[in-house]
Amino acid sequence: MSDSQGTDKKFNAGVALYIASALAFLSELIGEITGYYLFSASWLVHEIIALATFFGFMIGGFLIWRSYQFSQKSREEIERLLRSAQGEFFEMLNVQFDRWQLSDAEKDVALLTVKGMTVSEIAELRNTSPGTIKSQNNSIYRKADVKSRTQLLGKLIDRLLVEHPL
Repeated sequence: MSDSQGTDKKFNAGVALYIASALAFLSELIGEITGYYLFSASWLVHEIIALATFFGFMIGGFLIWRSYQFSQKSREEIERLLRSAQGEFFEMLNVQFDRWQLSDAEKDVALLTVKGMTVSEIAELRNTSPGTIKSQNNSIYRKADVKSRTQLLGKLIDRLLVEHPL
């Protein structure tokens, strides 16, 4: 059984205990208020039910808290791995950009192009004219031996997958 399945079981058990405790508490509370209990028993049985309810709340809360803690640790680990993968991806992009001998400005434009930004968005972000960005894109396409943004992206993905297979 994986840690995730164990956590799910702990969470479900905690919720079940919490619900059972809440129902037992509600039953006893209604009995105290109205004088009508679900079953007639001695005061000792009702006190034991109250204690069991208390421990049910405590154990249920603890199980829910533990599963939450595990979920938080898992999320943090996934975020760390994602940041690492993003760093590796951008490093591989820069290596490919260097192979194509792109200038620093062309690298910036190529990255923004690959991210899906339009020519006008890149021009606004880089505080330059759309004509300059079009010219830089044409230079990038020529150096990468492609004819369009789609081909550039395809070639980058192909290079990254071929050179860094899973």
